[in-house]
Amino acid sequence: MTAQLDSWFTRHEYARIYPFAGFILLLAVEPWLAAGLGWLGIGPEPTYLLRTVCALLLLLYFRRDYRELCIAPSFNQALMALLAGWLVFVLWIAPYPSWLGGHEVSHAMAMPMQSGADIFWLICRWSGSALVVPVIEELFWRSYVMRRLDSADFMSVLPAKVTAYAITVSSVLFAMEHQLWLAGLLAGLVYAWLYRRFQVLWVSILAHVTTNAVLGLWVVYGGHWQYW
Repeated sequence: MTAQLDSWFTRHEYARIYPFAGFILLLAVEPWLAAGLGWLGIGPEPTYLLRTVCALLLLLYFRRDYRELCIAPSFNQALMALLAGWLVFVLWIAPYPSWLGGHEVSHAMAMPMQSGADIFWLICRWSGSALVVPVIEELFWRSYVMRRLDSADFMSVLPAKVTAYAITVSSVLFAMEHQLWLAGLLAGLVYAWLYRRFQVLWVSILAHVTTNAVLGLWVVYGGHWQYW
């Protein structure tokens, strides 16, 4: 079986697929993990931390395979990433109708922080969403899937040469990962454009970090828990 998988994927593909796949797999089995923790007398809060740690360990294991992460953004590129990240945040919280994946309007709720443990789990949730998820998603969706749609030898595809077809299809697939699919589609197009325009994956990652970090703070301090 291992030999067969090796014939399908290269190590460069493994490095970009496994962290994302591990995170999604643990998300899929989260109800069973939460039930198991409940049986042990523990709440469901550790499930997100488990997903984050799993993805982080896989990123560290494959760290030498991420050539695109060796290129740091310039000051102007970083500034553009921050602006783009804020733009995506605004697009994300826009009042979309339900048929476009929007949430039902709900009243803001107070932060559920009644103990130090509550604060700890909120910090874990925010940190994973803002610092780990953007890296695994940009490595998978933009560095791998988007370029792989243009060529089986995706490592040879320059970001500046990525086709409109690859940008569109990868962004649609990225949107399907999110409940707010229209916002996800727009976000995917923005992050893809950044990678194509600047050819530095850190620009897309920084924009994604900005979006998720600001969204997380907005969720926690505004009580908009439906976005988490």
